[in-house]
Amino acid sequence: MIRRIGVVGAGSMGAAVAALAASAGLDVVLLDVKGQDDPAGPARRGLQRAAQQRAFLNPSAIDRVRVGNVEDDLAWLTECEWVLEAIIENRDAKRDLFRRLDAVLSPETIVTTNTSTFTLAQLLPAELGAWRERFFVTHFFNPPRALLLCEVTAFPEGETARFATFVRFLEQRLGRRVLLVRDTPGFVANRFGIYALVQAVRLTGELGLAPEDVDALTGPLLGRPRSATFRTIDLTGLDILVLGTRSLQESTGDDYAVPDWILDLYQAGRLGDKTGGGIFRREGEQQLTYDPLQRADRPFRAAVIPGLEELLRQPFPQRLLGALELPSPYGDYVRQLLGRTFGYVLQRTTDAARDIASVDRALEWGFGWAAGPYAQMDFLGPQRVRALLAEAGVPAAELLTLAERCGGFFLDGQVLDPASGELVPEERLPSTRRTRQIRTREALEREGMRDLGDGVLALRIRSLEALPRSLEEALARWPSALVLVPALDSFGYPYSELLQLAESGDQAGLEERLRALQAALQALTHVPIPVVAALDGEARGAGTTLALWSDATVSYLTTPLGYPGAAAGLVPLGALVALRVRSEARASTLAAPLRAELGAASALTTLLAAERVDSAHLAGTLGLLGDRWLVTVDRDGLLETAVDLARALAHGVPARPLASRETFAEASQMTAAGPSLAELDPTARSVVETLARALRSAGTLEELLRAERAAVVELLSRPELREKAAATLQALSAPRR
Repeated sequence: MIRRIGVVGAGSMGAAVAALAASAGLDVVLLDVKGQDDPAGPARRGLQRAAQQRAFLNPSAIDRVRVGNVEDDLAWLTECEWVLEAIIENRDAKRDLFRRLDAVLSPETIVTTNTSTFTLAQLLPAELGAWRERFFVTHFFNPPRALLLCEVTAFPEGETARFATFVRFLEQRLGRRVLLVRDTPGFVANRFGIYALVQAVRLTGELGLAPEDVDALTGPLLGRPRSATFRTIDLTGLDILVLGTRSLQESTGDDYAVPDWILDLYQAGRLGDKTGGGIFRREGEQQLTYDPLQRADRPFRAAVIPGLEELLRQPFPQRLLGALELPSPYGDYVRQLLGRTFGYVLQRTTDAARDIASVDRALEWGFGWAAGPYAQMDFLGPQRVRALLAEAGVPAAELLTLAERCGGFFLDGQVLDPASGELVPEERLPSTRRTRQIRTREALEREGMRDLGDGVLALRIRSLEALPRSLEEALARWPSALVLVPALDSFGYPYSELLQLAESGDQAGLEERLRALQAALQALTHVPIPVVAALDGEARGAGTTLALWSDATVSYLTTPLGYPGAAAGLVPLGALVALRVRSEARASTLAAPLRAELGAASALTTLLAAERVDSAHLAGTLGLLGDRWLVTVDRDGLLETAVDLARALAHGVPARPLASRETFAEASQMTAAGPSLAELDPTARSVVETLARALRSAGTLEELLRAERAAVVELLSRPELREKAAATLQALSAPRR
């Protein structure tokens, strides 16, 4: 079992992986070269940079990382079950490090390299033959927080049960989308993704297009990220492009050469954003573009491509077809780019990938493509693909002929196997579990309700008001448990509407609206089976309240939770009720002083303390996720984890705390132990006092809900509070930077 990992190399990748592992609850040793003044200085600075770049999913996890240097502290790695090498991409330097590691590591320690260039055989010194069973490639993508792909490979004798367990650890504990690849230079994602990028750059000069035109053509139009080609190069760095393509050309023998004008920029030190500009740069208020034809900067000119705006309104991949028909030279560019890319993929897949699906997954997960090249070729059809290859001057590969005979590269849950020339079930592929998880979430998004086996139904809840009807429809199917997945972009409190009703003086309408919102949450108390909430995304407000009213919660680690604006009058309906009930349930077996602390005052204190909680783990500790909660780094597996928890709870009896008159008998004493009113501003003080009175007046759950409604109506009747609440709501609704 892996409890502690060592990372050697505190550059951008090494420090980011250390941050990821620490955020997942692992202890980490991070080593780098020895500093002159501070022996651990280079590692410490690398860790600090990672923290500044938000590499930590849980900022407090930085305390789990111990920094040191490879001269004095290499022995610390003896306690690590896994050691990752992430030093410079230099073969001799890596081999020397491995020899030093061999002297201190346990014979059971897994050692991996984050290389993206060298094969395992090229890196492993001959005298370390015993490592072959535990020496793997783990090619993470930067930044790991956003890019989940991790390409993994091993020597043939290394593909043991331990290797399978390690792969599962990468998926479940670190949340990686693992692809098993062949031990070849560049592996899969870089081999094909960088080739496509190089062709996009080359065609710019060959067809005389401007960088702005190319970025307009190679972004969402082709199902690729908005940063497209040249903006991507500026973001990652021209040095990364030049050195990476040079390495791939040397190691593969294929043509990855970039145009001279790119080399000119590289040699001039214009490396992109990291140096203040590359292809694009800003000079004062003026945005400039490097023109490859003029070999000089000129003012930025937005692309004007006939028909482009209309195409972008179409869904992908339909817009792919339209892109082929754009007027010259734009359509020529697209056809040439796709022809060259498809041709190279068809020719080199069996060299780099274990299966066709891995090529598509690598470019989707590592380069952000909406669909991989094989899915695109299936959509376009073999005749159109052959025409693209011919126009690009690329010979058609045997794989295309096999696909024509079988009806496509993918067909009805099957995928073409290049070795046999037949279609085989996708379920047999190593990436099946991850792919299935992703597709299940996509299907739930489309369908709104999905049976996930063993009687567990998953529901996509679009709004708080839609909750009762969704529950009713689900219960009609006699499930054993429910998993609620709120659409957090729309699942919120209608504060604007509530403020408008209060402003207009429509007290009856306001009370009716509040009653409906409370009833939506209260519907959960009538569900006779376990309810698990699955949260991933902006869950502040109603998303947090849903967790409090559910039997259990599974959350992605970085899910923002809490109640911003509560002290300004944006009272979260049902939240205080749930916090109050749960506090009392927990306090029932404690001594009177502790019951006082965990009663109504605890609910009010939690509400005010939860202005913004950026870590789901912290939210759980504060009591915002109810009594049963799990936090995961495995984003793709979040729904599956929630379903597993629901299955386990289905064998028991829901134990939701119910409110009784006795439960609230001591409300007045408990409220007295609440937040210090002197510490609050006048608005917050009035909110707390009003809500505290509501708690003191409550007996049953129904009475508490009625008191909550009355308190909110009273608060919103005050013009000065409405004004502050409206200003707070506007500030919270502004885009975050």
